Amino acid sequence: MRYAMKGLAVAIATTLGLAGAATAQDGEPIVWSVNVDLSGPASYGGIPQADGFESYVEWRNAQGGINGRPIDLTVTDTTFSVDVAAANFRRAMAQGDVSFVFGDSTGMMQAISPENNREHRVLTGAGSFASELADPERYPYYFVAGATYGDQLRLLVRHIAETENVEDVRLAIMHSTISLGRDGIEDAREEAEALGIEIVEIQQSNFVEADVSTFALGLRAARPTHVIFHGYSFAVWPETIRLMQDFGMGDITFMTTMWQNEYEKLEELIDVADGLVMIKVFETDTNLGEGEMIDVIEQIHMERDPDFDGNVRLGFMDGWFNAMMAAEATEDVLNAGLELTGDNLVAALEALEDWDTGGLIGIPVDFAGHEVGVGQVIQWNVAEDGTLSSEAISDWIEVE
Repeated sequence: MRYAMKGLAVAIATTLGLAGAATAQDGEPIVWSVNVDLSGPASYGGIPQADGFESYVEWRNAQGGINGRPIDLTVTDTTFSVDVAAANFRRAMAQGDVSFVFGDSTGMMQAISPENNREHRVLTGAGSFASELADPERYPYYFVAGATYGDQLRLLVRHIAETENVEDVRLAIMHSTISLGRDGIEDAREEAEALGIEIVEIQQSNFVEADVSTFALGLRAARPTHVIFHGYSFAVWPETIRLMQDFGMGDITFMTTMWQNEYEKLEELIDVADGLVMIKVFETDTNLGEGEMIDVIEQIHMERDPDFDGNVRLGFMDGWFNAMMAAEATEDVLNAGLELTGDNLVAALEALEDWDTGGLIGIPVDFAGHEVGVGQVIQWNVAEDGTLSSEAISDWIEVE
């Protein structure tokens, strides 16, 4: 194992009162239920998430599984409907023996967590980095496989303070009205105030807007030096940047949070990609990461496509990293001779210390506050021949 045990077996039995739990027999499958959007409006991200899970499980089982036990993975389509996702969860629970459930969204976690907390107590993860989900009181069985949205914004603001004269900075934030877009705005405001950065404008738009000219004009009037876009996919913010560039405001530093950080999509947005600053919570370029897991992921992609350039889909890495975390917790619990309950698995994650992620994150990480609170700031550059590449412009940074 690549993290400290911290007397886990004793801590679990004493703190959680689980003494006497029986362990499963060697060779018995470890059952995971993964619920992602394969056919609905979020399938662009859901399909590679499923691929990340399936690829990890295939690789892990080929290595002998977890302590000799194979992972039995079921991937189910949610169509990005909370009702469908919740029904999937209940069907999985009715079949029994599930030790880990992955969901497609914050909405699914909000819907299933009360029931899970009362009755099932199964470890959960999701394609969500919502700040609310890192609350161990409301979501005791959920882990955030990266920095929350609020912490991503804090890290971006902190990067500005570390690289600019704060007295010269005029920061604007534009965010969507969906829950993702509203998440973390107060965190960013508090961080800016603490660091002496002036926020000159905060405005919100719909997740999709037919006309963004009003927002671009509002930003123009605020005269920012930096603009952070948050809570979007690949609509609204590219057109806003284009209009601001048309207004002669091309010297602004434009920044975004993680879900806009998708190489495949940015290739279609070359006109706004040059100089774009983003945050990532795990590596998505195998050329930049170093370690066992990055090498495995690169090999998998090279076998599929000999011309693979190193850029991995964001959803694939999200699925793979969630699978890695669930597997690490599972291995620790089994090594401690304990049952694969949600309480035991969460305790294993809470004991995670100086974990080497095999290159997915460039520094050893802890699991503090129910999140892997680490991020790195990158910049996208467009070469003269039109090719797109990214470079790290910060070290890997721990959330404080």
